Amino acid sequence: MRNKKLTRIIRVLTIICALTTFGSVFSKSLLMLYYSYKFNVDIKDASAVGIIGGSDGPTEIFIGSQSTTHMVPIIFAILTGVGVVYLIVDRKKDNHN
Repeated sequence: MRNKKLTRIIRVLTIICALTTFGSVFSKSLLMLYYSYKFNVDIKDASAVGIIGGSDGPTEIFIGSQSTTHMVPIIFAILTGVGVVYLIVDRKKDNHN
């Protein structure tokens, strides 16, 4: 009973980590491509784009070249890999018993 509950929890957490990894990687790259096209800005070396604007002034686009958020997708990708390996080993162990 406890093993099935643990496996179910690990399966859900693995799926959440996988979705977070794919979401962060693809949203960042697609967002950069959209901003490059929409605002005609060269962002090949940029790692962060910020838009500040309002009804009372001009819109400003800030492009940052230093990124400290590369570790988040890497950590979630590692957690996804560990979860998948655990689930495969657990399934093979259940099949042999």
